[in-house]
Amino acid sequence: MDIGALFSDALTYTQEALVGKWSRWAIFILFALPFSLIQFTFDPKTIMTGTAVDWSAIPWGWIALLTGLGIILSFFISGYIVRIYRGTKPAPDFTGWTSLFIDGVRVAVVWFLWFVPLFIALAAAVAFIVILSNQAVAAPNIIFLLFALLLLLVVFVLFVIIIFFGILGVVRFARTGSIREGIRFSAILTTIRTMGWVSYIILLIGFVIASVVYMIITVILSLIPFIGWVLVIVINPVFMIFTARYFSLVYDQGEPQTPLPAPAVY
Repeated sequence: MDIGALFSDALTYTQEALVGKWSRWAIFILFALPFSLIQFTFDPKTIMTGTAVDWSAIPWGWIALLTGLGIILSFFISGYIVRIYRGTKPAPDFTGWTSLFIDGVRVAVVWFLWFVPLFIALAAAVAFIVILSNQAVAAPNIIFLLFALLLLLVVFVLFVIIIFFGILGVVRFARTGSIREGIRFSAILTTIRTMGWVSYIILLIGFVIASVVYMIITVILSLIPFIGWVLVIVINPVFMIFTARYFSLVYDQGEPQTPLPAPAVY
């Protein structure tokens, strides 16, 4: 396991995928516009009356329209990312739009299934906290606070575990084409054991560091007046492709295989 080689490969792949491929880069930017434009549908100053929010002043129709359009377009981008997860090299083009959309929806289903236990745990934690808060008068407040913190800690640990396995799960889904395989815990556990727990954790830590650097860059760019938001959506495809390629390579560390052929184009 050479984390430097993985970073180098992912960066080179990203460069080859976008530099000179301006139409491909433009698709990423255009498909990200609906979510980015939501911020311009209202002025926060006009919906605030003192410290209260004037909900009737919020243009819910425009927000719903842009959100719905953004979700639909995001499935095409997710489908493209699935093709990178498959190990496609060089980076694929935006072709076969039907299969792109279907793959995008299916990978969203995989992530949803991974997060179902977290939703259940979070709902249970909230319910327990509400119940205990009603009995807080009869019990020391410190006990209630500690129990609430314990529940939130359990939810956080579950979240980390889901991310830990879900990342490889979506790559496994892309490689096998099966949603069931994408959430097959035992198979993913075998993949992690093959590459080694320490190796996998180091690879994840390396990615977290890269993510922090990227976040700092985006925050700085977003502070630039007028064009900051544009610069952010321009560089987002760089990190998206880098991430997809990086975790495709990480998956290969535990389960080397010849990349599967691209799906049929409809």
